[in-house]
Amino acid sequence: MKEKIEIEFETITPIWTGDAWSENSELKATAIMGSLRFWFEVYCHFAGIEVKEKEELDYGEFIKQRKKIENIDKSDDEILSDMKVTLVSRIFGCTGWKSRIEIEKISFQEDALKKNDIDFTFLHENEENDTKWWCNTTLFEKKESINTLKNIQVTFLLSENCLNEFQKFLKFYQDKPILIGGKKAFGLGFAKLKSDQNFDHINEITIKNKDYVIWDKVENFPSNGSILGYNIKHYLRQKENKKFRVQNFGKMSQASEYYFSSIVDNTSYIITFKNNHSILNKYKKWLQDKFSTNRPNQRKSNQADLMNHFNSR
Repeated sequence: MKEKIEIEFETITPIWTGDAWSENSELKATAIMGSLRFWFEVYCHFAGIEVKEKEELDYGEFIKQRKKIENIDKSDDEILSDMKVTLVSRIFGCTGWKSRIEIEKISFQEDALKKNDIDFTFLHENEENDTKWWCNTTLFEKKESINTLKNIQVTFLLSENCLNEFQKFLKFYQDKPILIGGKKAFGLGFAKLKSDQNFDHINEITIKNKDYVIWDKVENFPSNGSILGYNIKHYLRQKENKKFRVQNFGKMSQASEYYFSSIVDNTSYIITFKNNHSILNKYKKWLQDKFSTNRPNQRKSNQADLMNHFNSR
């Protein structure tokens, strides 16, 4: 029997899921499932639940085990667990085993991120060091705007045997943003999982690996303009000692372990896969110090804040 769960990917910053042609007019189920599986694996790391990079079920052996069982109440999930198939694969599938969760319906709204709305000079002393060229080339691909998504609503159908663990997963992320889609290095794709589920009966998980991912934020940014998270990372990367730039931020155009959201309500949310609080605190201090000495004539955008129109519902 399948249980129906309604989940909203509550938009913090615009979501981009473009294809090879950089269009962003549809949202494929595979993109949602891939993101959900990744963050479920993160949840498992925190809960001390085993995660395997690759997994395969011997389906023939599974059938043999099922036929041997005298207790007809023993579920397929218990059989899989006895066969050492991880929780992630039992829910999301693996080679030889079909996913226990599927998407029944997807809805979303389209919007646009306009290049002229962005302050590319934020945190930079002059236009020679700003991020306009890189963002124009890589994010906007020399276009005046890119299509983005917001208000993503998804109806999932989930095997009832997996419901309790999936509810624990959703409860874990109640106060934590996740990343979905592409262009994350620019500050896009930050969202919160909101559900129609009642979690009153769900116990908090016991955290086993608390620093696998660190969530944080920097507040009180002194700007009313539309600021990309990339500007924050670019500033920190330039300020960092060359010896540690690649180590902490990755090579240019490659994935980083630090993600800063575009500024929303004078706040940038941080997700880092770098297990080092001292480095993160150092970067936060650099930003705070920069605020206190920031040039008084910092350019202010006359446009509405980046997310004001994205958050209008």
